[in-house]
Amino acid sequence: MHQPMIFLTTIWTKMISVGYTSDMDYSQQTRLFTINAFLTITLCITLLFCSVFFSLGSKGALEGLWIAPFFALIFFLNYKGKIETARTVLILGLLPLLTALAISDRRTGTEFTIIAIGCCSVLLFDHLLHVLSCFIYAFACYLVYFIYDSTHPFYPDPNTPYLLIQNSLMFISGFIVVAQSLVFKSIIKRYANQLQEANDVVLTKNKALETSNKLLIAFSGNLDKLVQEKNEQLKDYSDAIDHYTCSAIVSTDAVFLKVNQVFADHSGYTKEELIHHDISIIFPDNSRVRLTEEFKYLANLGKPWGGELKIKNKVSGYSWTDCVFIPIKNTEGIVVEYLYIGFLITERKQHQQLREKTSTLLENIAYRTSHQIRGPVANIEGLANLIRQGLIKEEEYPRVVDMLITANESLRNATTDLVKFVNEHQEDYLKDR
Repeated sequence: MHQPMIFLTTIWTKMISVGYTSDMDYSQQTRLFTINAFLTITLCITLLFCSVFFSLGSKGALEGLWIAPFFALIFFLNYKGKIETARTVLILGLLPLLTALAISDRRTGTEFTIIAIGCCSVLLFDHLLHVLSCFIYAFACYLVYFIYDSTHPFYPDPNTPYLLIQNSLMFISGFIVVAQSLVFKSIIKRYANQLQEANDVVLTKNKALETSNKLLIAFSGNLDKLVQEKNEQLKDYSDAIDHYTCSAIVSTDAVFLKVNQVFADHSGYTKEELIHHDISIIFPDNSRVRLTEEFKYLANLGKPWGGELKIKNKVSGYSWTDCVFIPIKNTEGIVVEYLYIGFLITERKQHQQLREKTSTLLENIAYRTSHQIRGPVANIEGLANLIRQGLIKEEEYPRVVDMLITANESLRNATTDLVKFVNEHQEDYLKDR
């Protein structure tokens, strides 16, 4: 029992799915399934009708088989994806064919199927104008049959059960309309279930999205708070740089684009005097050309530069910075300008230079002490030891005295020169401090 039902269900599914593709929308699917269901139901009933009434002696019943190749053409058009063409050919071709069959086999009830097809137009077309046009077309075909039947004599076939055939065809016509409506209702119900399932999925996703949205809002709030904190920190860092370090923006052509007040103050220039001027304006005279060329060379390579930089003051003197030139790139990775950040080390450099001067001074003092004072002192000590030991004879005293006087004069001269040297360099030492 189950096997035949499964077989019939499989055949039915394949027949109504002829021409179906996964990229069809619901409207196209409904139209295709409706046409295929109509063709399948009508073809099966026609084959059954022809078989039964031919066996009862009605040879004219076989004329109904003419719809079989016509339906095969409609199935072929659907299979090729020409659904609109198939629907048009079905209506324009089936009604004249049924009209011809009704005229050929008059008063058998075939004319009733013309009206039934007209009633099915509401299931085949979407627009009201098309439905009315199809119904009027079906009524015109029926009118052609009616006029022909009224104007031509009819000779009944004694072997044909006209009353039974008429009632059967009337029943079949009604059954086709009802079956077509049931099929259409089944398709609508199927799509309604699919829409309900899709709606349930959407509701579930909406709930998930609502939960995600709450999490996103919370995360966004935390992110905004974090960004605000980081912006405040960045502002603090920026303020610290502006207040305690020298900073500037320099083009790759070695031109100042922006400077802060600390940089301007230690260079002796105003901001307006520095901006749009070459950076060589702050370099010492003896290294201006070298430093400018070195910066432009590194700028062409897009490399950073760092080290101790001596800045020439506009009025007088110099300032020292421990600085770095950081390349700033655009979205394409090309260096468009440099950020200069310099920490003031002028005091440290002055102390370093003072230590170097002090070291040089002490070396000179040690040198003078060793060579100009040590010699006379050694001579005096040597003569004193000889006198203490009684190794000098009386007649040698005048000579020894002369030697002591000479050593004393050398010592006095050396001491005088040393004091003078110290005094001269003491003024420079105090000036550097």
